[in-house]
Amino acid sequence: MIERPTTSSERGLTQPAPMVLLTRACELLAALLFMLVMPIWQPLLWFALVSTAGTWAFVRVRQSAFKKLPERERRDRYRRYIWQSAAAVGSAAWLLYVPGSHGLQALLAMYLASAAGLVAMWGVRDVPRTAMAVTLILGPTVVRFMVEGATDRRPMLLLFGACGPILIALIVYTTALYARRLTQEAELRAQAEQATDAMAAMSLAKSRFFAAVSHDLRQPVHAIGLYLEPLAQALGQHPDAAARRALNGVRQSWQALDGLLSQVLDLTRMDSGAMRACLAPVDALSVVRATVAQHGAVAERAGVRVLVRLHTGPMRWVMADELMLRRVLSNLLDNAIKFSPAGGNVMIAVRPAAQAWRIQVRDAGPGVPNDQQVCVFNEFVQLDNLARDRQHGYGLGLAISRRFAQAMLGELALRSAPGRGSCFTLTLPRAEAEHSTVHVPDDDPDSAPMPLTTSALAARDILLVEDDPLVRDAMGELLRSWGQRVRRADTAAQAWACRGFGEIAICDVRLPGGASGLELALSLRALGKQVLLISGESDAVLRRQAAAVNLPLLIKPVSATRLRSALQSI
Repeated sequence: MIERPTTSSERGLTQPAPMVLLTRACELLAALLFMLVMPIWQPLLWFALVSTAGTWAFVRVRQSAFKKLPERERRDRYRRYIWQSAAAVGSAAWLLYVPGSHGLQALLAMYLASAAGLVAMWGVRDVPRTAMAVTLILGPTVVRFMVEGATDRRPMLLLFGACGPILIALIVYTTALYARRLTQEAELRAQAEQATDAMAAMSLAKSRFFAAVSHDLRQPVHAIGLYLEPLAQALGQHPDAAARRALNGVRQSWQALDGLLSQVLDLTRMDSGAMRACLAPVDALSVVRATVAQHGAVAERAGVRVLVRLHTGPMRWVMADELMLRRVLSNLLDNAIKFSPAGGNVMIAVRPAAQAWRIQVRDAGPGVPNDQQVCVFNEFVQLDNLARDRQHGYGLGLAISRRFAQAMLGELALRSAPGRGSCFTLTLPRAEAEHSTVHVPDDDPDSAPMPLTTSALAARDILLVEDDPLVRDAMGELLRSWGQRVRRADTAAQAWACRGFGEIAICDVRLPGGASGLELALSLRALGKQVLLISGESDAVLRRQAAAVNLPLLIKPVSATRLRSALQSI
């Protein structure tokens, strides 16, 4: 039988050593069978030829000298090895042929057909080599069948011989079809791999793009917000009506731009994979209570009562990203209050489920028809706001909430009927209580703001580390308007050179040259300074890092009121 190489030109067709031993055993069995009915020297000679040719080819193609040959020469030599082995097998037409015995002739034909089929299977990637090898194996016996059948007038033997060329053609044709199919599959696989690589590269590019956009777009918006308070002070205590309207218009536009930018960036970063959930055990009870307390003033102004129903027992722990969980619950509760009429009730409940917890928010609103319950989770869909009134939001809250739920390996579902309100159910996997879990405060004013204070600031020296000139100038102007003494630094090296100045340091996280504002903040805090981190990247990992080392972190854009509150608290 025939061996195959281990070279790269014959990749995928290598015959393992156990198969070689099995092949030699089959050849020996065939020789022993024919020894019973014919001179012993003929089967022995045939076995010697076949095993020698096959073993010699097996050894030669695995030598390092053969593998170092050029591709074309290696292929040509391998073809010759295959054809030599095939010719040795085909010598059975003389050495294993028993005249007058139809049974042994049929057995010989079956053996040679099986050998030809194996050769075709192994050599499917090289059709010319396979065609020649199959012909060398079957051809001599087919010719002898036809010659003896015609001369001895034995129609059965003649029929055997006539079927031979058909069998050879069929094996070669099948091999060609299979080779073409393998080629097509290889091309499709290569195209799929290229498409996968292109998609991965595109996803990486999108992630980098949105990370950069998230930071760069927040910078000017942040600067606009910081300039608002100095502008209001410049207008004086009693500005004229036109100036007051203009200032209020700028402030409202800034707030609208801030909200829309945050939601759109969150949505695009989720879709691009740039924002990922940092799953950890979270106490659902604490998050629910904090969210209800956060929306208490809004519910009171709307005349809506918020009721909380919690499952009695030990603390409820879910596997979630605490920041995402806060955002989801805040969006759901905000919508429930918004759509409930004055005097209505909003219910938020925590209920157990199989290996999970369900947090349900039910409102007393108009409800959602069945045919529209799917589209409410799409971007910019607002069923009751065809005029696109910004006071009713932008239609992104539910789209973001569902993506956050899926990122936390959970589910957000809606059950509603017209005139009967809506019930949103957030299902999250259950988790074991983990007392070492780091609680991450959320500096998003829409989710869990720190208490805001408006008392006057004591005059202090502040080291401001910010590389963006717009933000640096705006924040410096604002701090000076509050009576603070400010020294500005653009880089981590400049900040460290000024480390002796000030009681407080405000550090941007992303600094030029790849420097880390977090590391700089830790170094400055080690010198005894109070440090406030500020960043344009809403990254859960960054928040957790800051919380782990107990550093307050503000996410741009930051309003003047929020910055004052943060400075007042440190």
